[in-house]
Amino acid sequence: MAPSTPRLACTPLLARGRLGAARVRVLAIGAAAVLATTTPAAAQGTSSRVVVTVNGGIQTAGPGLSDHFEFATDPIETAKVDVRYPAKPSLLIDGGVGFRIWKSLGAGVAVSHASVDGTAEVDAQVPHPLQIGQPREVNGEQDGITRAETGVHVQFQVSVPMASRVALVLSAGPSRLNVEQEIVTKVLYDEEYPFDVATFRSATTRRSKASVTGFNAGADLRWMLSRNVGLGGMLRYIRGSVDLETDDDRQISVRAGGLQVGGGLRIGF
Repeated sequence: MAPSTPRLACTPLLARGRLGAARVRVLAIGAAAVLATTTPAAAQGTSSRVVVTVNGGIQTAGPGLSDHFEFATDPIETAKVDVRYPAKPSLLIDGGVGFRIWKSLGAGVAVSHASVDGTAEVDAQVPHPLQIGQPREVNGEQDGITRAETGVHVQFQVSVPMASRVALVLSAGPSRLNVEQEIVTKVLYDEEYPFDVATFRSATTRRSKASVTGFNAGADLRWMLSRNVGLGGMLRYIRGSVDLETDDDRQISVRAGGLQVGGGLRIGF
């Protein structure tokens, strides 16, 4: 009887071991089944080979633009002018197309246009016509100062599935930026004898244009409502610097781009 005792004692342990292994196999099979059913759902609606984006939004204001220049009023003295241009967010229209090249990697191109209209503050020191070295202060505001930026953005993209029908697309690449800015070139003022006081009438302006190559980096969160149509939110940062020319062959350095925030339609094919 003594030799059979160890075999009887080991039987429950072996049974427990087989039961534990069976449970592990069941859990593994269940996990594989869950992954098999959820992975297609997560990719559903976000695996289109071509996606068109249409956005509206804003482009944040840059660091601001100021200028100092002089212009001749008589053969002896010159007027000195300081201009502070408006710095406020611009209305943004944006559209693009992205192509999935291999797995989660892709490429695309987007075109954005941001425009704003504001008022420039003008402070001038204009010479006295009868007294040398006795300038008069002329202060005023000039309306209708517009600025527009059009950018073409080449993007290298990486798509990251987030949930069912939801994906985050990260992008970066070079940008070609075209900047148009209304520049103040001269101050017009009124004066009467004895000419001790001068008052601001208006400012003459010039539309200056320049282009530069910069860079862009951003993210696009896409939620596909169906296989082909969805919504999305865009966040993109653009940076570049251009030199705008004036009437007297001066150049004003202007920072182009900024942070773009918007949202709109996503159409997949």
